[in-house]
Amino acid sequence: MAKEVQAPIKVKYVLYARKSTESEEQQILSIDSQIKEMLSMAERDHLEVVEIKKESHSAKEAGQRPVWPCTAPTGYLNSTSKEKSCVVEIDPHRAPMIKKMFENVAYENMSGRRLHAWLKDEAKFRVRSGKPLTISNIYITLRNPFYYGSFEYPKGGGQWYVGKHTPIITKELFDQVQEKMANYAARGETKEFAFTKLITCGLCGSGVTADEKFKKLKNGGVHRYVYYGCCRFQDKNCKSGYMREEELIEQLAKLMDEIHLDEIGMKERIKVEIEQHKKFESGLLGTKSKAVKVGDIDVRNYAKYVLRDGTILAKRELLSCLRSKITLAKKEVKIV
Repeated sequence: MAKEVQAPIKVKYVLYARKSTESEEQQILSIDSQIKEMLSMAERDHLEVVEIKKESHSAKEAGQRPVWPCTAPTGYLNSTSKEKSCVVEIDPHRAPMIKKMFENVAYENMSGRRLHAWLKDEAKFRVRSGKPLTISNIYITLRNPFYYGSFEYPKGGGQWYVGKHTPIITKELFDQVQEKMANYAARGETKEFAFTKLITCGLCGSGVTADEKFKKLKNGGVHRYVYYGCCRFQDKNCKSGYMREEELIEQLAKLMDEIHLDEIGMKERIKVEIEQHKKFESGLLGTKSKAVKVGDIDVRNYAKYVLRDGTILAKRELLSCLRSKITLAKKEVKIV
């Protein structure tokens, strides 16, 4: 069968010409000369120029530049007024949500994935195209200094300007978010959750993922909360909800009292560990050695101990040895 070949996307260009209001001899080309030269280059390279933008302004005035030869970022709108050509204005519908995004990262310690779920499913936030923000665009937004009033032009050129647009956030809030994201990146290298990839969503069958949240305490300390919930891979609108790790562990511990011990594939190994512990305890106390018996109750209690106080590795090993599937849905854990 013949393969369908996708036609290349045709790129359209905007021509941008600028002339400083300083003395004429300091200006290499006038605006008209610039336009003529660039149109000639565009024709030579077969580039389609769809719009020409002109500007006459001194960039020395507080480092400002009123024309942005690009589409306004989410939270702003390009002005449609001819008198305000190339000026960006606050988008009254989206700007408050952009500010809330920064605040949720700075004050609520939301990760990018949690922020994405909140924007898409709870806040129902959509960009101008009607689509939700992707995770990558969320990070691009959170790293964009334009929102506190500063921008680099051209990008990567090392020249920074203070814009005349209205900032959505403060520089202090922006800096807090950058610090939070740097910490997330540093922790992400070694971050591991005990029960991810071991539990399935009971509603849609997707995997269960985890996220963490930090709360500042009155005494100056910080408390860490871990939440588990559906990753929504199978159903983007899954209503399974989130569950705190402490509640998840207690439900799993209760299940250890109900399941048949043959469900625990590491039952015999657990018995050996309990026997060794009892022998050590007997020798430490100086009691007479005797045959050690390990009952079902010992195995169940040991399993509950691992879930509550064991290492992440021990918890994962215990659950991975269960022969049945563990599901989570609407804050209820089941073994099916």
